[in-house]
Amino acid sequence: MKLNKLIDLKLIVSLLGILIFSLLSLYSALHTQGEFSGRNIFLRQIIWLGLGGVVLGIFYLLDYYILYELSIPLYLLSLLFLIAVEVLGRIRMGAQRWIEIFGVTFQPSELAKLAAVLLLARFFSGYLKIPYHNRRHDFWEGVVKPFLPLGILAFFIFTQPDLGTTLVIVFLFIFMVFTLSRSRKNALIIISFIILLMPLGWKLLKPYQKQRLMVFLNPYQDPLGAGYTMIQSKIAVGSGRLWGKGFLAGTQNQLNFIPARHTDFIFTVVAEEWGFAGCLLLLFLYYVFLRRILAIAFMTKDEFGCAVSLGIFALFLFHIFVNIAMVLGVLPVVGIPLPFLSYGGSFTLVSFSLLGIALNVYRKSNYF
Repeated sequence: MKLNKLIDLKLIVSLLGILIFSLLSLYSALHTQGEFSGRNIFLRQIIWLGLGGVVLGIFYLLDYYILYELSIPLYLLSLLFLIAVEVLGRIRMGAQRWIEIFGVTFQPSELAKLAAVLLLARFFSGYLKIPYHNRRHDFWEGVVKPFLPLGILAFFIFTQPDLGTTLVIVFLFIFMVFTLSRSRKNALIIISFIILLMPLGWKLLKPYQKQRLMVFLNPYQDPLGAGYTMIQSKIAVGSGRLWGKGFLAGTQNQLNFIPARHTDFIFTVVAEEWGFAGCLLLLFLYYVFLRRILAIAFMTKDEFGCAVSLGIFALFLFHIFVNIAMVLGVLPVVGIPLPFLSYGGSFTLVSFSLLGIALNVYRKSNYF
């Protein structure tokens, strides 16, 4: 069988391009004022990428139908870890999101993203088998049944607090319902329910989360506090102009003006050092990446393969759009990493796992 039948070459090439941007930007973000001060972080990310490659290979080679059976056990495991975080979790920056097992620290809410994609794919693969004229009116199978377990996951993640991942879970659910049910009635019910929950959600937010959302409208009302990161991010992006300042030459980056520039705000490093042209190239790579995953969803004849590919597409789309919009000041700061670009072990491994599943669906669809 030809290589392009075994693996989606365009998807892999776009991924490699994104990873090159990641390593260059991460190196620069840790290379402050002429000194490479983050050697350990950089080496850890290289290790995470290597492990991610192994994880991708595992998910690519196994029979992805097994994931249908494992979706519920994985969901229960994720829920168990989220409950454990409430009791044993480590607190960082005012949030209790991390847990340590055998000396390794990881974020269970990232595992919950993988569990959410697989669980939704399990529900909706059965939903797709319902004749279309009946599917549009099956509110229990199309909305309530998948919402209940996802709502429990979202609740525990929200209480950590982790607003960003909560929004990821909510978007996944809405995207799958709208894409696969295509029911105006279901859409109106979901939108109405979300609107009714918004006042309660606002009351449950932590004070610093409310401040982040309010300062989004006018970051200069607190320029040295909640609005500082957004202001500095805009300065860095704008200062890159067309061609950028050059590798290791971004002043906002090198002079340590931008917090979290190796994690959630790594796009500022790309914009400042590689300019508008570099950002366009990165966005083009993401476009090819997303388009190929969406193509995989439509080319497979298997309901579960289609549903899981759509879920993977939705998750990556949300992360890319919200992160870049957040950096540009178009959306509030909610703590969403940029896939395959931001530093982080848990999300890196989950991202490679999801990509491995998508490539697995591609390989299987070419067999049959």
